[in-house]
Amino acid sequence: MNYLFGLAAVFAFAPALLLMYGVLRKYTYPAVEQPFFSDPYFFGLFTGGLIIGTVLLLVYTYVLNFILYVLLYAVIQVLAVVIVLNLRRFRGKSDSVFYGFGVGLGAGAATAMGFIYYLIIETGLVGENVDALTYVWLFVVGVSMVLQYAAVGTNVGEGIARHRPLQYASEAIVYNLVYMILLFMMMKYGTSWSMIFVFAAMALAVAAGYCYYADVLKLKNVVRDVLRMEGKKRDDLPK
Repeated sequence: MNYLFGLAAVFAFAPALLLMYGVLRKYTYPAVEQPFFSDPYFFGLFTGGLIIGTVLLLVYTYVLNFILYVLLYAVIQVLAVVIVLNLRRFRGKSDSVFYGFGVGLGAGAATAMGFIYYLIIETGLVGENVDALTYVWLFVVGVSMVLQYAAVGTNVGEGIARHRPLQYASEAIVYNLVYMILLFMMMKYGTSWSMIFVFAAMALAVAAGYCYYADVLKLKNVVRDVLRMEGKKRDDLPK
């Protein structure tokens, strides 16, 4: 069984680390001489996200069969990130966007790892009869969770940075509700591989689009806007 847990860890943390590198590499050394965020803060909050994701996963495994509880869970996910970031240290600061990303990424990696392992155990996906299709499905689910949580964290971080936490948390909740409904449909009504993959692919599309919007298209503009609010200007933002 240890190799199955290791498989779940790889399917969760490999995309998380790749996403971390892809998003942050233009905002830290050596791309810029003065990083846009503090590494100790980022990795500390990433670790905090791992803890949050583990706790929330334990809740999720008890509620995933009830749509109303799943919807409430989607809201709690976002509010947990708000609670972590809504401190005086992070309010109105441009680096808070990156710290939100860190919290979300950590929560996504922990939740994805636990959820993949849960799927393996609960659905009996053990032994020598597991085919390639099963591994593809588990990987798709893991990637979608990492992308979704990372985007939620960045969205919340933007709200903290702009002094509008409730507005941006509400936006994150809407995206999260759509994503969680698709996962619920996959678990509840995925009676065949075709249906399972339809819902899994839709969830991945929502998460990937949301992550691209929050962590690629908007990120440099958000940082520029908040720096301007702080009375600062930097000429080394990514093009």
